[in-house]
Amino acid sequence: GDTLGALMKERISKKDCADHGWMLIGYPKTRDQALALQRHGIFAKHFVFLEAPDMVLVERFMGKRVDPATGDIYHLTFEPPESPDVTRRLKPVENQSEKNVRKRLLHYHRNIEGIRAAVSKGTTKIINADQPKSDVFAQVYHFLCQLPRTVAPQCPRVILQGPRGSGKSTQAALLAAKYGLVNISMVELIKQAIADNSKVGNMMSTYIEKKMMVPDNIVLKCLVERLGKLDCATKGWVLRGYPRSRNQAEALADAGFAPNRVYFLDCPTDTIVERLSLRRTDPVTGGQYHLIYNPPPSLEMKRRLRVNPKDAEASIDEDVLAYESPLEEMMDYYVSSQTVNADQDPHTVFESIENLLVKPLPKMTLSAQ
Repeated sequence: GDTLGALMKERISKKDCADHGWMLIGYPKTRDQALALQRHGIFAKHFVFLEAPDMVLVERFMGKRVDPATGDIYHLTFEPPESPDVTRRLKPVENQSEKNVRKRLLHYHRNIEGIRAAVSKGTTKIINADQPKSDVFAQVYHFLCQLPRTVAPQCPRVILQGPRGSGKSTQAALLAAKYGLVNISMVELIKQAIADNSKVGNMMSTYIEKKMMVPDNIVLKCLVERLGKLDCATKGWVLRGYPRSRNQAEALADAGFAPNRVYFLDCPTDTIVERLSLRRTDPVTGGQYHLIYNPPPSLEMKRRLRVNPKDAEASIDEDVLAYESPLEEMMDYYVSSQTVNADQDPHTVFESIENLLVKPLPKMTLSAQ
């Protein structure tokens, strides 16, 4: 599943798919394959299930013929060739037997409910395929032209809170990929501002060079400049790494950028230590590895791996403590926030967040009154 998912991602990432869209036919065939696509950030906007009685499908398949000269497919009853010469040279398609057809149908029926459960219900449509092709096409076309219905916020403004190692980056990437949100990391935003030699970046670099905390008002200015851009206003955004205190949360709301969804990713310290302390970096290739979940492919590479000082256990404990200190007052401020168990498979965590995202907005606001 993951190998095919990687191949699909590579193909879908190409310019023609980005410009014109794409269509997968006959894939995924199992729930695992459907989840693998999502793990690679591939989310179909529309999912069409064409259904017909098994008896009809067997009849259709058994009547298929192929022209070995051109590769064209015909059907002896529904779509016969016009030329007698073509008719004479037609051959049965490969593995054309009723036993093989029923075996494939059995596999389909065993897996279809799992596939449906893995995809968002708002993107699916079951269409009766036991009717003329023109009628099937009309129904599919009508479905594709419909705007997706959702009770999620029109323009999601999402904040992900959690200690380092809780999976904020992974969940932000999944949300951005599926819903088209702008993915904003406060740490990366500061680095980019400094690299660009922007006015606010130069102000922050002065403090960073002296190993001093950057004042909240300067950090907020950097963030507000980004949130105020057109893509954030039209697509929505998912933010991580900010706010880190109640004062910062209040300042963000006062600046006009209050979130309409806040999720706290809850993860035990032991799990965080396991995730971070076993991370390694290859100084030759720059590749990132994990000794348990993503080990290096060779013993030679394993010997040269290095540990980031930030991933030392003592440093991790300090980070967790720094996160937990203002946690209670942050949760008190964001009264409609929701806590998500992040000590699970990343996709399971994403399903939990997505389920909360599409629920109607609570009557109370996310900031304290």
